[in-house]
Amino acid sequence: MSSKPVSSPALPGPGGAPAGLPQKPIRLEVAPIVEQAEELHDRISTELPTHPGLARLAWATARAAEEAARISNSLRRPWGWHRLPAMFLGLALILLLWWLYSEFWRSTTLSVAMPDRDAHRLREQIVADRRVKFRLQTVGDSRDSVRAVDSGAVDLGYVQGGIELPGDLPRVAAPDSEVILWFVRGDRALDMVRVILTSTVDAGSHTVARQLFSVWWPGRELEYRHDWRRLTQEERFEIPADVDSVFVVKDPEDEETLRAVARLHAAGFQLTSLELGARERRFDYLQPVQLRPGYLQSLPAVPAASISTYQVTTWLVGRRGLTTARLHTTGELLHPTNPVLKTDGLAEGLSDASELFQGIEAFLGILINIGLAFLALMGWEMLAYRRQFHDLNSLISLISVHQSSKDVLGVTDPQSVRENLAYLSYCSDLLGLISMIAGYSTQENASLMFNNLPEIIHSRCDGLKINIQLKILHATIPVQLPGMHRESPVAIPVTTDPTTGGAGHCASDKT
Repeated sequence: MSSKPVSSPALPGPGGAPAGLPQKPIRLEVAPIVEQAEELHDRISTELPTHPGLARLAWATARAAEEAARISNSLRRPWGWHRLPAMFLGLALILLLWWLYSEFWRSTTLSVAMPDRDAHRLREQIVADRRVKFRLQTVGDSRDSVRAVDSGAVDLGYVQGGIELPGDLPRVAAPDSEVILWFVRGDRALDMVRVILTSTVDAGSHTVARQLFSVWWPGRELEYRHDWRRLTQEERFEIPADVDSVFVVKDPEDEETLRAVARLHAAGFQLTSLELGARERRFDYLQPVQLRPGYLQSLPAVPAASISTYQVTTWLVGRRGLTTARLHTTGELLHPTNPVLKTDGLAEGLSDASELFQGIEAFLGILINIGLAFLALMGWEMLAYRRQFHDLNSLISLISVHQSSKDVLGVTDPQSVRENLAYLSYCSDLLGLISMIAGYSTQENASLMFNNLPEIIHSRCDGLKINIQLKILHATIPVQLPGMHRESPVAIPVTTDPTTGGAGHCASDKT
């Protein structure tokens, strides 16, 4: 006896779908909605020719579905203003992560150009900071610093006042200023000064001397001898007899400068006051200062009496693109004016805690601003849908007005009952389509779930459909009017349209 093969039922595939069926998510399509709305328009025009208003509502519903499809297609483009909230949020998060990295983890190295003798002292006073490190680069003089900063070879440079600077380079005054020291040979009057010993050609001291003496002694021909380095480094060097004065801009605390002061005093040169009067305002790098007796040397006292001279500002110059705020912050690290007293680490702990809380406050402020901007952009995006949902709301209101006069309770004429039932069923079908249009828009843009526009449409459609269903049920209720015999209810079968979910239409209208 032969047995026939038995085919086994298809096993469900992944996701619960039968094997062989495409594994795709369930989605609403707008084309069937348009087709059903246009079909309703044709049927209403044929079956209810005396109600053109309802036919126009069906036609408007079809156009609303097409508008929803058009907006949906525009939203699928990779670029568009509707994507601004997501793009803004992504960019804001990237910038926030970059800010966190730059503020708390990134270490910046800045190169500083300065003479070797100043670099040694600067290394001792630089405040350690985990976010900023300094690399000192030795240069010859202020002119070399200007060239290095101007070319971008270094980030910062120390330049003595009087040296010409490009106007677009940011600068701040360094707290360490040098002082003008002007020595005149004891047997020479000021009007006899013609030969001046100074530092390197076109360096800081030489430049300041030319600028000041051109204002103080306009028209006087002066000769400059550039032998200051020999005076400070060669013990056998003797100042020529024709040298009338010595003019330098130096740090009075430097030991090399103090040894040169002693040699000048021994050679008969006297430290002399320098008074420019009102002319000093022409030079933004000069600050008047008084040197008390014995300031440079106590025995014998140099100067012998209090004299007037000027401090020459040293500029901390930054490269192009370095902000002034960053330059000030860097200057505070290079030259701490109020060092923290280290007592059991308490002061340092308070400083670190204050810095931490300021960072937290800034972080929270950034997060709040990002959230507010994101919500504002989402509200802007709703403008694209507001008109569409207003149109759907208007359609619901018009359907509500049209169906309000189509009651069947108490109507005894079977033809009127059938016509009203058909009218109500078509209204219910249109409400179902409108609700699906709102659902289609929500499906295409999930951000609509965060506002009440789709929910309002669904709620109004459901409420009005319930009202229509109750009216249709009224057709089965027997009603006896005054002066009439009691009649049985009019039996009018009503079917439900499975494609729209509405109340359907009268069976008699189909025939």
